[in-house]
Amino acid sequence: MNDASNRFSIVKLFAHIALLAVVIVWVVPFIGLLTTSIRPQKDANETGFWRAYTPMERGHAVRTLGAPDGGTLLIEGNLFEDIETAQQIRFERANERSANAFIPKEMEIEGDVTGILSIQRVPDPNDPTKTIRQTIIQEPGDVFAVGKGEFTYQADGHYSWRFEEPYAGKGKKLSVFIDQQPKFGWNSYVQVLTNVQVPNALISSFVVTIPATIIPIMIAAFAAYAFAWMRFPGRDLIFVVVVALLVVPLQLAFLPLLTSFTQASNWGTSLNQWLTDCESSNSCKVSSANFATLWIAHTAFGLPLAIYLLRNYVGNLPKEILESARMDGASHLQTFMKIIVPLSVPALASFGIFQFLWVWNDLLVALYLGPDGETNRVLPRIIQSQLGTYKSQLHLLNASAVISMIVPLIVFLSLQRYFVRGLLAGSVKGG
Repeated sequence: MNDASNRFSIVKLFAHIALLAVVIVWVVPFIGLLTTSIRPQKDANETGFWRAYTPMERGHAVRTLGAPDGGTLLIEGNLFEDIETAQQIRFERANERSANAFIPKEMEIEGDVTGILSIQRVPDPNDPTKTIRQTIIQEPGDVFAVGKGEFTYQADGHYSWRFEEPYAGKGKKLSVFIDQQPKFGWNSYVQVLTNVQVPNALISSFVVTIPATIIPIMIAAFAAYAFAWMRFPGRDLIFVVVVALLVVPLQLAFLPLLTSFTQASNWGTSLNQWLTDCESSNSCKVSSANFATLWIAHTAFGLPLAIYLLRNYVGNLPKEILESARMDGASHLQTFMKIIVPLSVPALASFGIFQFLWVWNDLLVALYLGPDGETNRVLPRIIQSQLGTYKSQLHLLNASAVISMIVPLIVFLSLQRYFVRGLLAGSVKGG
C-alpha cells in the first residue's frame, strides 16, 4: 500500500512540475510581449523586457538653450525641459510627414541626471608641457568648460551656463546620462491602431475567420450524424478516408488548390465577359485570390478533424433518446436539429475554438491563397510585413502582436467551459 502511495505521490509531483513548466513557457513570453509593447522605443530596442521594471541609466543627446538677441552672461535652463522641447519638435515633424497614421509623442523622461560627457584638455602624462583631449564624465555640481563658458548642473536637471563676455550663440549639444525610472504608456497602441492598415486587417480577419469557422462546423455536424447513426454503403470506408486525411500536410494541397482556383478564375472571367459589358471598363478579371478562396481552403483543411471529433461525440450519445425520437415519427433532420445539435454543444464549441484560433493566426494559407490588396490583407500578413517596416521599432511590433491575441483570448475564455468536455467527448463509451 505504501509503495502504491509513493508512486502516486511521485506521479503527482511530476505532473505539477510539468504543469509549472508549461505555465512558465507560455506566460513568460506573453509578459515579455506585453511589457515591450508599452515601453519607450529606445528602451524596447536596446534592453530586454526584464530590465523594464528597474531604474536604468540611459544616454540622451540634449541641446541647451541658446542666448537671446543681444547676448547674455548667463543662460539657465533645465535638461528635462530641453528634452521635452526636442520631443515636441520631433512629434510635430513626424506627423507632418506621416500620411497614414498618427504618431504619438514620446514618453516623458523622469529620473536624475547622473553625468554629462565632456571633452577637456588635460596635461599629457608623457610630456607635462603639452595637453591632450580627454573624455570625462562630469558629475552633478562639477564646473566644467562648455564652449566659451563654464557649465554646472544639478541632479534635477537644472543648469547654469556662465560667460565672462556676452554670448550670443546657439545652444550646445551635450551627451547626458539619466538614471531613468521605469516608464510605461500606450503610445505604441495608439500609433498601431491609427495606422489604417491595422484596423482594415482586423476587419479582414473577422471576414475570413467567422465564415471559415462556421462553415466546417455545419458540414462536420451533418457528416458526424450520418457516420454515427445512419446506415449506408461504404460508411466505414469513407470514415477511414476522412481520418486518413488528418495526416496529410496542408502544404501538399497548395499546388492543386492554386491550380483549381486559377482555373475557376479563368472561367469566371470568361463568364463575366459573356454576361456583361466589362471590357469597356476593364473589369472582367475575376481574382483567384480572395476571401472565398480562404473560406474554401480553411474549410477543407479543418473538416477531417471536425468530423472525427464530432463523430466520436455524437456516436456516444444515449441511443435510447434517438430511438424515442424515431418512435415519435421524427425525421433524420428533425432528430439532428432538435436533439443532436443541442446535446453536441460542448464538442461544437471545442472544435470552434480550435478552428477559430487556427484561422485567425494563420499566415501560410493567407500568404498563398489570400487577397493581396492593401485593404484586404489579414492581420498576420500585416504583422509579417511590419518585420521589415518596424525592425527598429519593437514596441510597435509587439503592440500589433498583442492586439492580434486579444480576440482569440476572448473566444477561448468565453467558450473554455466547453473546451475540456468537448476534448474528452467519446473517450468513455456510453451506455
